[in-house]
Amino acid sequence: MTRILGVSCVIVLLMTAAVSIVWATEIEYVSPRQMGDESALVVRGKVASVRSFWNDAHTKIFTETVIQVDETYKGQGAGEVRVVQMGGVVDNMQMHVYGALSWHPGEEVLLCLDRLDVDHYRVAGFSQGKFHIERDPATGEPFIRRPAEEGAEVVGAAPGRDEGPPPASARVPLGEFVKYTLGQK
Repeated sequence: MTRILGVSCVIVLLMTAAVSIVWATEIEYVSPRQMGDESALVVRGKVASVRSFWNDAHTKIFTETVIQVDETYKGQGAGEVRVVQMGGVVDNMQMHVYGALSWHPGEEVLLCLDRLDVDHYRVAGFSQGKFHIERDPATGEPFIRRPAEEGAEVVGAAPGRDEGPPPASARVPLGEFVKYTLGQK
């Protein structure tokens, strides 16, 4: 009886570890400056629309977010950009990707983007290249805030080499952050 109980405990522990592995996403840390250097496009704008769709083989769900661009800091300026990521909801079917970003119409963002194809971009650093913009209610001054990584762990920042990812609670003036990210400071 003791042996059966011992084997059962080991099985439960292994299953718990397997579930933890399945439900977590590790994201390799990319500094804002590295994202600025490597991104094809760095823009500020507002989320105009969000839609999810099946791929052609009907095996994966993707979400396309259209951003109305207000300012382009790097790359070819465009009135809008289309950002695609895996995951979304179509016809009551959900495909969840841990660490994927959420998007809300009207949300103001600063984005570091990599070219995905001729019509689409993806957020640099998996999800690290999206920064929420908040405005001071009294002055209207813009600040960025990095979103918390939901269901993901950011790993790989070398102590002393870089400042590491700003905490989700950190507010940084937008102009200062853009200058730093693009190596102008």
